[in-house]
Amino acid sequence: ENDNLGTSKPLAGIFEMAEAEAAASPEATASPTEATPAPGKRLLESTLYKEDVWTNDHTSVWGSLYDRELKRWGYKCCKIMEKKGACTAEKAPEPEPNSSDLDNSPDSEDLLGPGGLEIIDWSDPPLELKPRDSFKEATAWVEHFVRYHVGAWQRKADANYAGFPDLAVTTLKPLLKPSQEALEILIRRLHNPRELDRSEKTVRKGRETRAGMEGRVQEERSVLEQLDEISTNCSKLDYLAARAGYMKLTLGNKTWNNTFVAHVAACTMKGAREYRRNRDNFNTYDMDPDSQKYMHALLKLVQLAQCLRPNEDQSKNCVF
Repeated sequence: ENDNLGTSKPLAGIFEMAEAEAAASPEATASPTEATPAPGKRLLESTLYKEDVWTNDHTSVWGSLYDRELKRWGYKCCKIMEKKGACTAEKAPEPEPNSSDLDNSPDSEDLLGPGGLEIIDWSDPPLELKPRDSFKEATAWVEHFVRYHVGAWQRKADANYAGFPDLAVTTLKPLLKPSQEALEILIRRLHNPRELDRSEKTVRKGRETRAGMEGRVQEERSVLEQLDEISTNCSKLDYLAARAGYMKLTLGNKTWNNTFVAHVAACTMKGAREYRRNRDNFNTYDMDPDSQKYMHALLKLVQLAQCLRPNEDQSKNCVF
């Protein structure tokens, strides 16, 4: 043994044992391609603690997520911070054991694109906007509303936006493709409505003890409920109410959007006194950039609808 290499005997013994076990394993006689270990497979397991032990239905370990603002560790799978809390992430439904028609299911591989995302097909949009009462579920209605107006947008683009005001043409012409991509996010989440609400459930706690300085959890209406209201008002040609619903969806009920801090001299040569009001909790628009994208695109559909079917009552139209 060469002492100049600095290799200790116990460490060398560990590698010798590992090589001997690998040589005696069935994989040792396989071809080089077959002998390649599976991704994530360890040569030696830790003797100090068990690795990748998932509890309470989690699919990641506690500590896989760190919130820099709250300065707390949590679970990456569901983004909760309580170590003993149960996982709240949506679980994929298990296929029926006797089902043989798996290719026609929504999770079939032919309907999934890169990264496992559902492929949204815009090629066959509805040619008629049905009334809200025709749909029992809000998710089906919002998807129908989106698909109809995207199809109408495509047809107007093919006709070079004939009959549209110049300002509307300037605004809408470059936004068809980006809006389609953003609305694909919305449709995917409509297929799994629990993904719509991404608001902050807690508020930032500072070092102050006075309750008046802390932020407050402002209860927000369901995102799906607000999307339903915006699209329904738009279908009734009440574009002003639809625009007001968009403002409520994005701004929310917050009293304080940002933390306010002021330092005032306490007394001569005795430092300063800090007055603080922490921000209120963020809503879905504040927390999720993808939600921002599809909400912006939804407002463009309201503008498009007004150009297609303006209300004779000008008090219910908007200036975009």
